[in-house]
Amino acid sequence: MIYFGIISCILIHFAHIVDAAYVVSIPAKDEECFVIGSTGAAGAVLTGNYDHLDDSLSSEPLSVVIIDAKEEHVLFRSRRRATEGSFRVNLKADQKVNLCLQNGLVTAGRGRTTPSARSHDGKPRTIGFGYTVEAKDENQEVHTQNNRNLAAAADLSRSLSNLINHHQYMRNREGQHREIVEKTFAQLMWWVILEALFVVGIAGAQILYFRNFLEKRRYM
Repeated sequence: MIYFGIISCILIHFAHIVDAAYVVSIPAKDEECFVIGSTGAAGAVLTGNYDHLDDSLSSEPLSVVIIDAKEEHVLFRSRRRATEGSFRVNLKADQKVNLCLQNGLVTAGRGRTTPSARSHDGKPRTIGFGYTVEAKDENQEVHTQNNRNLAAAADLSRSLSNLINHHQYMRNREGQHREIVEKTFAQLMWWVILEALFVVGIAGAQILYFRNFLEKRRYM
């Protein structure tokens, strides 16, 4: 389930770049997939990054895979136990791929997914990820200075996009931590109040007891 909408969506027309980022919550033994297509007649380059945002949970059941939508073979698979990483895939003309974020699933041959044999804690995982699709231009010469400048500018744009995405992931993680700390402080405050009431009650009971005791002694 996507619970934080698009962080950024940028269209750079001169370079034919589509840039987007999301934060998604993936239920246990489930997956979230996004269909991404090539934007140019000469193909495109798909690049991106991902980051596991739940610091208190293990990244063992998580995996990120990119699968060709037609031939259903795996083009990219994330490293096991990786909490973050990046990917780069060359797309052919009119090629579509499925970018899948998996929590406790394993993608086998022909794109089939099965539950992992490894144990799972049954908890959802939150992943922030972003991707960029940059169309190739078949009319440009590869070795010209203009091309090198455009390539450098595109690399800089991707790096800035990754930096912005990671900054947003950190803000999201900080918000989660702040919420946990505030709940802990609230629980501690109620516990202190209960302790104070208990102490006041015990003190009042002791005062009444000694008062009655001294009054009995005086009458005797």
